[in-house]
Amino acid sequence: MQFETKKDFAYHQIKNDILCGNLKPGDKLVIRTLAAKYGMSYIPIREALSQLFHEGLVHTVPYTGTKVADIDVEKIFEATALRNEVEILCLKTAIPYITSDDIHAMRDTLKNLYTLYEGNNIVRYMVVNHQFYSSFYEHSPYRYLKEYLNELYQTGRTSTSLIASHYIPESLRLHDKLISLVERGDVEGAVRCHRYQKRSAIRAVTAIMREVLLHPEQLESSHVDMFYRREQIDSDKDALIRQLDRIEVLFPLSAD
Repeated sequence: MQFETKKDFAYHQIKNDILCGNLKPGDKLVIRTLAAKYGMSYIPIREALSQLFHEGLVHTVPYTGTKVADIDVEKIFEATALRNEVEILCLKTAIPYITSDDIHAMRDTLKNLYTLYEGNNIVRYMVVNHQFYSSFYEHSPYRYLKEYLNELYQTGRTSTSLIASHYIPESLRLHDKLISLVERGDVEGAVRCHRYQKRSAIRAVTAIMREVLLHPEQLESSHVDMFYRREQIDSDKDALIRQLDRIEVLFPLSAD
């Protein structure tokens, strides 16, 4: 990935570290430390943190400094449910404009995803997986719809591929099926495939979250610690399980 400015580079590096759980909710973000880590001056780091603040990924605590923001689990998943519906609209309106050259490029991206998964490069897989879906949506002629989708992406922090990496082979199979359906111009089939894949991926994540709530000793090895802290689970497990019940209602496994 090419970056236009040092600020863009810093922004993507810090954001990836947050999404991958390398920087966890509550972690302090010291400009001097980040500048040394990424090999750049303070200015692009400061600008990147400002952008992340507006996206809600970091916040500033008076007299303390900047920290990774805590996650509002229901907000994240409700935004994800809304984003999935907007993605469907983008896909439906894009398919008539996707060419055979575009299909060829999508298959190349899919091959790259297989390679990244087989090499256990899940962090890079997450980035390329987003590019894979965007390669469909970008063909929609509806500019404001695409702009709104990009705004919704800023809210999502589910990191499905990282938390539920066991689901990736099934996801890749559905990626291949989606390309074939789009190539045939089967809009309704592509929509069903897309919706099922997205819902199944989220349900794979919530299943792991539920398992961790029932067995908190698995927290640190599951990447779910980007959503929960052990003290939360110990003090409010029943409420968190009820919250998870509400979230799963948003993602029924039927494709309708």
